[in-house]
Amino acid sequence: MKSLLFFSFLLLLSIVASCLLKPTVISPEGTWTYPGGAVEPMSMVFNADGKLTFVGGFKKFHPATWQYDKKTQKLQIKISNYDKIDNECGAYNDEYSCLLYNSKTDSFECKWTEKTKSLSFLGWNFLRK
Repeated sequence: MKSLLFFSFLLLLSIVASCLLKPTVISPEGTWTYPGGAVEPMSMVFNADGKLTFVGGFKKFHPATWQYDKKTQKLQIKISNYDKIDNECGAYNDEYSCLLYNSKTDSFECKWTEKTKSLSFLGWNFLRK
């Protein structure tokens, strides 16, 4: 009986430990999609090699690249053919990031954490697919 109880305890402990050690996804890598509404659906594909591909909209911004700095938690996107006009964001928090144009770096930037669920780019909200 003691060995069964001990084994059960070890099993429970290993389950809890595996849940706690589960890696947190911070990178925006993957596909983020605006589901459609005011315009047709479109996507931003963050490729592992740092290239950003626009599908269904914003194609004039190709070529585009992205990088993420884990220390500063900053996502930075460089695009082509942008008029270099400042843009605004509404009230955003950890779950909703908004890319603002930074004329000093000639790129769009936002804070990016493991809680980020939505990415706003030029007024369109993209969700991880």
